[in-house]
Order: sequence, then structure tokens, then C-alpha cells
Amino acid sequence: MAYLEKVSYNLPNLTTNEQIMPVLNELEQLYKALDPEFQHLADQLIETLRGRLTPDSVNLH
Repeated sequence: MAYLEKVSYNLPNLTTNEQIMPVLNELEQLYKALDPEFQHLADQLIETLRGRLTPDSVNLH
């Protein structure tokens, strides 16, 4: 949960693909281990970060 809070706090600063991709990858890996109670929070962060990616590097699973 602390990582989700850190990402949420830093969300305004994550604006480039180079900044977003590592965080997005970590969130997607963390999602699998998250308590279902917190998965909706991760879903929101993942959706927001995906929305900020520029088309030239969008390579989603």
C-alpha cells in the first residue's frame, strides 16, 4: 500500500514515457500480489498512467 501512496503522491510529476513506463511496469507486477481490497486503487493509477503515454512507445500487453 505504501508504494501506491508514493505513486499517487508523485503522479503529477510523471509526465514522460521514460518516467511512466518503469512505474507502470512495477504497478502491473505489484497488482498480482495486492490484496483485492487495494486492486481498485492500482487500477486507477494504471489507467491514469496509460492515458499519459504518448503513442510512440505504447506497448501494452
